[in-house]
Amino acid sequence: MQKNGYDPKQFEPGKILAIISREKGNFVSSSEYVERASGDYFGNIVAKVWQDYEIILKKENALDFDDLLLVAAKLLQNESVRKFYGEKWKYIHIDEYQDTNKVQYKIVEAITRDHQNICAVGDVDQNIYTWRNASIKNILNFEKDYKNAKLVVLEENYRSTKTILEVANKIIEKNKLRMERKLTTKNAVGEKVSLFEALTENHEAQFVVEKVKELQKSGADLSEIAVLYRANFQSRVLEEEFLVKNIPYQVLGTRFFDRKEIKDILAFLRFCLNPESISDLKRIINVPPRGIGKITLLKIVEGKEKELPAGMKIKIDAFRNLLRKIKNFAITNPPSKTIFFIAKEVGLNENLEKTDEGIERIENIKELSALAKKYDEIYNEENGAKNWEDGIEKLLEETSLASDQDSDKKEREGVRLMTVHASKGLEFAYIFVTGLEEGLFPHERDENLSEEEAEEERRLFYVAVTRAKKKLFLSYAQTRTIFGSRGVNIPSEFVLEIPDEFLEQEFLDYTPKHKPLIHIEF
Repeated sequence: MQKNGYDPKQFEPGKILAIISREKGNFVSSSEYVERASGDYFGNIVAKVWQDYEIILKKENALDFDDLLLVAAKLLQNESVRKFYGEKWKYIHIDEYQDTNKVQYKIVEAITRDHQNICAVGDVDQNIYTWRNASIKNILNFEKDYKNAKLVVLEENYRSTKTILEVANKIIEKNKLRMERKLTTKNAVGEKVSLFEALTENHEAQFVVEKVKELQKSGADLSEIAVLYRANFQSRVLEEEFLVKNIPYQVLGTRFFDRKEIKDILAFLRFCLNPESISDLKRIINVPPRGIGKITLLKIVEGKEKELPAGMKIKIDAFRNLLRKIKNFAITNPPSKTIFFIAKEVGLNENLEKTDEGIERIENIKELSALAKKYDEIYNEENGAKNWEDGIEKLLEETSLASDQDSDKKEREGVRLMTVHASKGLEFAYIFVTGLEEGLFPHERDENLSEEEAEEERRLFYVAVTRAKKKLFLSYAQTRTIFGSRGVNIPSEFVLEIPDEFLEQEFLDYTPKHKPLIHIEF
């Protein structure tokens, strides 16, 4: 990128690499992309970077991960190569066929073209990776591609109760892009699906933890319980409640306070209050990349800045000005606003929006701001004025304690917390599916989605439901603080579509998370 004069701060390398990866998965080469990108400003940038990237790979005699597939597919276009491997591999067996992309499809088609000896196992209703280029068309068109294929429909389920499967069938039957089938089982009817309407996200978390405690008392193993959510930021409230009630848990993936963007924001806050913190300086001095290397950092720490070149001194001065700006804002504004201010001034939002996981990471930053909101009303005991610096210190204290408690629990068995995507392929006796509200699950999506993409949210809920063996708990909150503002929610369409005969309502008195400022006895 630097060779072509592109500033990494303006054009995020991760975003460009993600586009290159996606195009390779769609069986597109760099030369083909160059032709297609003609006339498109950002497309031309990607094209130039891709071409130079290919030159570097060739010099190093290397292939990246996507090349392993793309180059193989291109080689198989040579008839002699195709025939050689077609004769060498006469029987092809593919699992999770619904998750294959275009280039994988091309490889399989070339190898099996002559003998047609292929066995593909897949579930069209579990295609939940279109964002990774998985194409549902591969499995839907299988019988067209292989005329003599024998279709074996596997409808008997050995995992779940009859009730859980009835709910799953009712949900997924509304999708149009699927093969007609209905799951059945010889298992018991089982318990009804529990539905809980919470007042807030904290009330929902309290319900989940109370139910977990009940299950534990009845003899259930905590490792047989999983709590699922649509977006990673939802884990924060749940983790907090499990910590408060001292229930062991494990987050499959990265715990909220261990996520990079959260650590970065908190490091900026800490360093502004304590400029002597070398560990925080190390973390933030190049977030996002600003061209300050390890040698420069060492000279700063050793007090040898005078030895730095003039250009580097300008970068250091700009960094210090940024820190002053953040500190001045932090002591004159609520902590929740300071979180957003840091993300904006540092350029985190701008850079994250250009990466594949960027939207999710931005949601995590907004959730941190929602957590900080409870420290917006910290008052000075002497004069009664709002003291936002104290609020930030209390926020940092809480997040530090939460992180320490997380570390203590890492090796312990416990309840599993994870996104629905992460739960695919797993099973648990007891499943909680949280946050079933319109805009959250199903997730708010672009209006210009294809039918395939639009139906993916329903497939995702189907995957969540079918993780449960014995008992399924569904919950939603009437109001939820998302990104610092509290909104009133409509229950998810998925919940409304479940027939009442399969549901039982759950109730739990709400205990406010924080004590009132003034208690009046009557």
